[in-house]
Amino acid sequence: MRHSISGQFVFCVLLFLSVAGCAQSARTKTQPSGLEQQSIIVDGLQRSYYVHFPSAHQSTAKLPLLLVLHGGGRGDGLTPARYLGFTALADREHFIVVYPNGVDAYWRDGRDLTFRGDVDGRVDDVQFMSKLIDTFVNEKHVDPARVYVTGISNGGMMTLRLGCELSHKLAAIAPIAANIPERIYKTCQPATPLPVLVMNGTADPLVPYDGGAVHFFRNPRGKVVSTEETMALWRQQNQCRGIPENQNLPDRDSDDNSRVIRTTYGHSCPVVLYSILGGGHTLPGSDLPDLPRLLGQKNEDIDGAAVIWAFFEKHSR
Repeated sequence: MRHSISGQFVFCVLLFLSVAGCAQSARTKTQPSGLEQQSIIVDGLQRSYYVHFPSAHQSTAKLPLLLVLHGGGRGDGLTPARYLGFTALADREHFIVVYPNGVDAYWRDGRDLTFRGDVDGRVDDVQFMSKLIDTFVNEKHVDPARVYVTGISNGGMMTLRLGCELSHKLAAIAPIAANIPERIYKTCQPATPLPVLVMNGTADPLVPYDGGAVHFFRNPRGKVVSTEETMALWRQQNQCRGIPENQNLPDRDSDDNSRVIRTTYGHSCPVVLYSILGGGHTLPGSDLPDLPRLLGQKNEDIDGAAVIWAFFEKHSR
């Protein structure tokens, strides 16, 4: 029995972190405290999400909104709510955090993955996010100039697609363990400049740092461009002309077999890359389980969630 439970747990965590995120089944999972499950109707479909309001929230205050997108597969918004650290951060930094749920636990990020059964295009996740933002701006007293999106893996690729197609509603984005899907890269034309922070591991075994086929074990899951091409696109969109500057961050944990380099592209360029040298398919400093043989190394030198929010705080639309 112990072997069976352990195997199931490893399988679920692997799915969550890869292009197929995971949580316990809907009947057995427990909901973290302070989360409310709500829903809206988008194109005739009921779309659900979890929301956490900061503990000192006043209903008349205009607060920032952060959307956090889960990985794809078997999970939902409860998984990043448990492990990524943004819920506690929302209380400390006073913002609203929303964890949307993908249909069939997956985001349509532009990789044209018909194996998800969405060949008729009935699911429009861009429209879902757009309406979700409008709902919170109009009904939940959110500041429309301070709406942000982050996500991991499939959620990170969806974050990049939203940056391309919803830039007029966003103040900044921060994809994690993700590069732009090839099709989205070819068509990406944001309506406005958009600050972007990317956090990728150079030894990610699932979403390749240097681009190519996304893999779950030996199964291909569409193609992405490289991290370098992803950054070049956003530098071009933000009209950045500065010379890249690399900074080696302190190696605070010598046992994690990884280091962090922060790359900036000029003082006025709102584009930043955190390259996790030797890092895998995970968020640095998070509570995600360590599975180095399956997902690569998790870096402990930085608090990924805190770094992302510090970047967001600097930008408004």
